[in-house]
Amino acid sequence: MQDAVIITGSAAGLGKALSHTLSSIGSNVIGIDKNTSADIIADLSTAHGRQLAVTSALDLCSRPKAVVANAGLSPIHEDPFAILEVNWLGVKDLLDSFLHPLSKNKRGCAVAISSIGAAVGGDKELIDCLLEARISDAKSVLDKALKLSVVEAGIVAYSSCKVAVAQYVRANAKLWGEKGVRLNCVAPGRMETAMLDGLLSHQEIAPGIEALPTGIIKSASASKVADVVAFFLSDQSSFVHGQVLYVDGGSESLIRPNVI
Repeated sequence: MQDAVIITGSAAGLGKALSHTLSSIGSNVIGIDKNTSADIIADLSTAHGRQLAVTSALDLCSRPKAVVANAGLSPIHEDPFAILEVNWLGVKDLLDSFLHPLSKNKRGCAVAISSIGAAVGGDKELIDCLLEARISDAKSVLDKALKLSVVEAGIVAYSSCKVAVAQYVRANAKLWGEKGVRLNCVAPGRMETAMLDGLLSHQEIAPGIEALPTGIIKSASASKVADVVAFFLSDQSSFVHGQVLYVDGGSESLIRPNVI
Protein backbone atom coordinates (compact mmCIF):
# COMPACT_ATOMS: atom_id res chain seq x y z
CA MET A 1 0.00 0.00 0.00
CA GLN A 2 1.30 3.45 -0.95
CA ASP A 3 0.79 6.88 0.63
CA ALA A 4 -1.63 5.62 3.26
CA VAL A 5 -3.26 7.75 5.92
CA ILE A 6 -3.07 5.99 9.29
CA ILE A 7 -5.94 6.84 11.64
CA THR A 8 -6.22 5.75 15.26
CA GLY A 9 -9.68 5.37 16.75
CA SER A 10 -11.01 4.66 13.28
CA ALA A 11 -14.06 2.58 14.25
CA ALA A 12 -16.29 5.34 15.59
CA GLY A 13 -16.88 9.06 15.84
CA LEU A 14 -14.41 11.38 14.15
CA GLY A 15 -12.09 8.54 13.15
CA LYS A 16 -14.87 6.73 11.32
CA ALA A 17 -16.07 9.92 9.65
CA LEU A 18 -12.55 10.82 8.54
CA SER A 19 -11.94 7.33 7.18
CA HIS A 20 -15.08 7.67 5.07
CA THR A 21 -14.17 11.18 3.91
CA LEU A 22 -10.68 10.18 2.80
CA SER A 23 -11.74 6.89 1.24
CA SER A 24 -14.38 8.71 -0.79
CA ILE A 25 -11.69 10.82 -2.48
CA GLY A 26 -9.49 7.83 -3.22
CA SER A 27 -7.05 7.93 -0.30
CA ASN A 28 -5.67 4.71 1.12
CA VAL A 29 -6.65 4.47 4.78
CA ILE A 30 -5.30 2.21 7.51
CA GLY A 31 -7.56 2.19 10.53
CA ILE A 32 -6.36 1.32 14.03
CA ASP A 33 -8.83 0.57 16.79
CA LYS A 34 -9.50 -1.93 19.54
CA ASN A 35 -12.76 -2.66 17.69
CA THR A 36 -12.70 -5.69 15.40
CA SER A 37 -13.87 -3.64 12.42
CA ALA A 38 -10.48 -1.91 12.13
CA ASP A 39 -7.66 -2.88 9.77
CA ILE A 40 -5.38 -3.19 12.78
CA ILE A 41 -6.77 -4.28 16.13
CA ALA A 42 -4.71 -2.76 18.93
CA ASP A 43 -5.37 -1.55 22.45
CA LEU A 44 -3.62 1.81 22.81
CA SER A 45 -4.02 1.75 26.59
CA THR A 46 -1.00 -0.55 26.79
CA ALA A 47 2.60 -0.13 25.66
CA HIS A 48 2.35 -3.46 23.82
CA GLY A 49 -0.78 -2.32 22.00
CA ARG A 50 0.84 0.96 20.95
CA GLN A 51 3.91 -0.84 19.61
CA LEU A 52 1.71 -3.36 17.82
CA ALA A 53 -0.21 -0.52 16.18
CA VAL A 54 2.97 1.08 14.86
CA THR A 55 4.68 -2.05 13.58
CA SER A 56 1.50 -3.41 12.00
CA ALA A 57 0.79 -0.13 10.21
CA LEU A 58 4.33 0.10 8.88
CA ASP A 59 4.12 -3.49 7.68
CA LEU A 60 1.19 -2.37 5.53
CA CYS A 61 2.74 0.92 4.43
CA SER A 62 6.38 1.71 5.17
CA ARG A 63 6.14 5.29 3.89
CA PRO A 64 2.78 6.63 5.01
CA LYS A 65 1.58 9.99 3.79
CA ALA A 66 -0.09 10.95 7.04
CA VAL A 67 -0.98 9.96 10.58
CA VAL A 68 -4.02 11.15 12.50
CA ALA A 69 -3.69 10.53 16.24
CA ASN A 70 -7.38 10.54 17.02
CA ALA A 71 -8.10 7.72 19.48
CA GLY A 72 -9.36 8.89 22.83
CA LEU A 73 -11.42 7.80 25.81
CA SER A 74 -14.29 9.80 27.28
CA PRO A 75 -13.92 11.76 30.53
CA ILE A 76 -16.48 9.37 32.01
CA HIS A 77 -14.48 6.25 31.22
CA GLU A 78 -14.44 3.93 34.22
CA ASP A 79 -10.63 3.97 34.51
CA PRO A 80 -9.06 7.47 34.64
CA PHE A 81 -5.57 5.95 34.35
CA ALA A 82 -6.56 4.40 31.02
CA ILE A 83 -7.46 7.92 29.86
CA LEU A 84 -3.84 8.95 30.45
CA GLU A 85 -2.60 5.93 28.51
CA VAL A 86 -4.84 6.40 25.47
CA ASN A 87 -5.39 10.17 25.29
CA TRP A 88 -1.76 11.07 25.98
CA LEU A 89 0.60 8.14 25.36
CA GLY A 90 -1.62 6.85 22.57
CA VAL A 91 -1.01 10.17 20.83
CA LYS A 92 2.55 11.05 21.81
CA ASP A 93 4.11 7.60 21.48
CA LEU A 94 2.54 6.99 18.09
CA LEU A 95 3.46 10.39 16.71
CA ASP A 96 7.04 9.99 17.96
CA SER A 97 7.23 6.55 16.36
CA PHE A 98 5.82 7.65 13.01
CA LEU A 99 7.98 10.75 12.56
CA HIS A 100 10.83 8.96 10.78
CA PRO A 101 8.60 6.93 8.43
CA LEU A 102 6.63 10.08 7.59
CA SER A 103 9.87 11.91 6.80
CA LYS A 104 10.52 9.43 3.99
CA ASN A 105 7.38 10.67 2.22
CA LYS A 106 7.80 14.12 0.64
CA ARG A 107 4.16 14.90 1.53
CA GLY A 108 4.40 13.55 5.06
CA CYS A 109 2.20 15.20 7.69
CA ALA A 110 0.31 14.47 10.89
CA VAL A 111 -2.67 15.77 12.81
CA ALA A 112 -3.22 15.31 16.54
CA ILE A 113 -6.76 15.56 17.88
CA SER A 114 -7.19 17.67 21.00
CA SER A 115 -10.49 19.10 22.28
CA ILE A 116 -12.30 22.18 23.50
CA GLY A 117 -11.34 20.68 26.86
CA ALA A 118 -7.85 22.09 26.26
CA ALA A 119 -9.28 25.61 26.34
CA VAL A 120 -11.26 24.89 29.50
CA GLY A 121 -7.95 23.82 31.04
CA GLY A 122 -6.48 20.93 33.01
CA ASP A 123 -4.30 20.37 36.05
CA LYS A 124 -0.97 22.17 35.56
CA GLU A 125 1.01 19.70 37.66
CA LEU A 126 -0.42 16.78 35.72
CA ILE A 127 0.18 18.48 32.38
CA ASP A 128 3.81 19.18 33.30
CA CYS A 129 4.30 15.54 34.32
CA LEU A 130 2.94 14.35 30.99
CA LEU A 131 5.05 16.71 28.90
CA GLU A 132 8.16 15.85 30.90
CA ALA A 133 7.55 12.10 30.51
CA ARG A 134 7.13 11.61 34.26
CA ILE A 135 4.29 9.14 33.91
CA SER A 136 4.63 7.66 37.38
CA ASP A 137 4.35 11.15 38.85
CA ALA A 138 1.38 11.84 36.59
CA LYS A 139 -0.40 8.80 37.94
CA SER A 140 0.31 9.94 41.50
CA VAL A 141 -1.25 13.33 40.76
CA LEU A 142 -4.27 11.67 39.21
CA ASP A 143 -4.60 9.35 42.19
CA LYS A 144 -5.18 12.41 44.38
CA ALA A 145 -8.11 13.44 42.18
CA LEU A 146 -9.41 9.89 42.20
CA LYS A 147 -9.69 10.01 45.98
CA LEU A 148 -12.18 12.84 45.55
CA SER A 149 -14.27 11.07 42.90
CA VAL A 150 -13.97 8.96 39.76
CA VAL A 151 -15.82 11.62 37.79
CA GLU A 152 -13.46 14.36 38.93
CA ALA A 153 -10.43 12.24 38.11
CA GLY A 154 -11.79 11.49 34.64
CA ILE A 155 -12.40 15.15 33.88
CA VAL A 156 -8.93 16.12 35.13
CA ALA A 157 -7.26 13.33 33.15
CA TYR A 158 -9.15 14.11 29.95
CA SER A 159 -8.67 17.88 29.95
CA SER A 160 -5.02 17.66 31.00
CA CYS A 161 -4.25 15.18 28.22
CA LYS A 162 -5.91 17.43 25.66
CA VAL A 163 -3.85 20.42 26.82
CA ALA A 164 -0.69 18.30 26.65
CA VAL A 165 -1.53 17.16 23.10
CA ALA A 166 -1.96 20.75 21.90
CA GLN A 167 1.27 21.81 23.61
CA TYR A 168 3.10 18.79 22.15
CA VAL A 169 2.24 20.02 18.66
CA ARG A 170 3.51 23.53 19.36
CA ALA A 171 6.66 22.30 21.13
CA ASN A 172 7.55 19.88 18.33
CA ALA A 173 7.01 22.19 15.37
CA LYS A 174 10.76 22.82 15.04
CA LEU A 175 11.79 19.16 15.23
CA TRP A 176 9.12 18.00 12.80
CA GLY A 177 9.74 20.91 10.45
CA GLU A 178 13.44 20.03 10.28
CA LYS A 179 12.38 16.54 9.21
CA GLY A 180 10.13 17.99 6.51
CA VAL A 181 6.93 16.75 8.15
CA ARG A 182 4.02 19.08 8.93
CA LEU A 183 2.37 18.66 12.33
CA ASN A 184 -0.89 20.33 13.29
CA CYS A 185 -3.69 19.92 15.80
CA VAL A 186 -7.48 20.04 15.53
CA ALA A 187 -9.50 20.65 18.70
CA PRO A 188 -13.20 19.88 18.20
CA GLY A 189 -15.95 21.42 20.27
CA ARG A 190 -19.40 19.86 20.65
CA MET A 191 -19.13 17.12 18.04
CA GLU A 192 -22.15 14.88 17.49
CA THR A 193 -20.78 11.49 18.50
CA ALA A 194 -21.57 8.72 20.94
CA MET A 195 -19.07 10.29 23.34
CA LEU A 196 -21.05 13.53 23.40
CA ASP A 197 -24.27 11.59 23.91
CA GLY A 198 -22.73 9.90 26.92
CA LEU A 199 -21.58 13.20 28.41
CA LEU A 200 -24.97 14.82 27.91
CA SER A 201 -26.67 11.91 29.65
CA HIS A 202 -24.35 12.17 32.67
CA GLN A 203 -25.99 14.05 35.52
CA GLU A 204 -22.77 15.61 36.84
CA ILE A 205 -21.16 16.52 33.53
CA ALA A 206 -24.09 17.53 31.30
CA PRO A 207 -24.55 21.00 32.89
CA GLY A 208 -20.95 21.92 32.08
CA ILE A 209 -21.32 20.79 28.48
CA GLU A 210 -24.56 22.71 28.08
CA ALA A 211 -22.93 25.82 29.55
CA LEU A 212 -20.23 25.99 26.85
CA PRO A 213 -20.72 29.26 24.96
CA THR A 214 -21.18 29.06 21.20
CA GLY A 215 -20.71 31.82 18.70
CA ILE A 216 -22.46 30.41 15.65
CA ILE A 217 -23.90 26.91 15.99
CA LYS A 218 -24.15 24.70 19.05
CA SER A 219 -22.74 21.48 17.60
CA ALA A 220 -21.59 19.86 14.37
CA SER A 221 -21.43 16.39 12.90
CA ALA A 222 -18.20 14.42 12.99
CA SER A 223 -18.06 14.69 9.21
CA LYS A 224 -17.84 18.49 9.45
CA VAL A 225 -14.82 18.21 11.73
CA ALA A 226 -13.38 15.49 9.47
CA ASP A 227 -13.45 17.96 6.58
CA VAL A 228 -11.11 20.24 8.52
CA VAL A 229 -8.74 17.39 9.37
CA ALA A 230 -8.76 16.37 5.70
CA PHE A 231 -7.74 19.93 4.78
CA PHE A 232 -4.74 19.70 7.12
CA LEU A 233 -3.76 16.47 5.38
CA SER A 234 -4.04 17.98 1.89
CA ASP A 235 -1.55 19.88 -0.24
CA GLN A 236 -3.81 22.93 0.17
CA SER A 237 -2.43 23.31 3.69
CA SER A 238 1.23 22.90 2.72
CA PHE A 239 2.11 26.23 4.40
CA VAL A 240 0.34 25.36 7.66
CA HIS A 241 2.51 23.89 10.42
CA GLY A 242 2.53 23.83 14.21
CA GLN A 243 -1.01 25.16 14.51
CA VAL A 244 -3.86 24.34 16.88
CA LEU A 245 -7.26 24.97 15.29
CA TYR A 246 -10.42 24.91 17.36
CA VAL A 247 -13.35 23.63 15.30
CA ASP A 248 -16.03 24.51 17.79
CA GLY A 249 -18.49 27.09 16.50
CA GLY A 250 -16.60 29.83 18.33
CA SER A 251 -16.57 28.36 21.84
CA GLU A 252 -12.84 28.75 22.47
CA SER A 253 -12.78 32.41 21.42
CA LEU A 254 -15.65 33.15 23.77
CA ILE A 255 -14.05 31.28 26.68
CA ARG A 256 -10.72 33.08 26.37
CA PRO A 257 -11.01 36.04 23.96
CA ASN A 258 -7.60 37.46 24.86
CA VAL A 259 -5.63 34.34 23.91
CA ILE A 260 -4.14 34.50 20.41
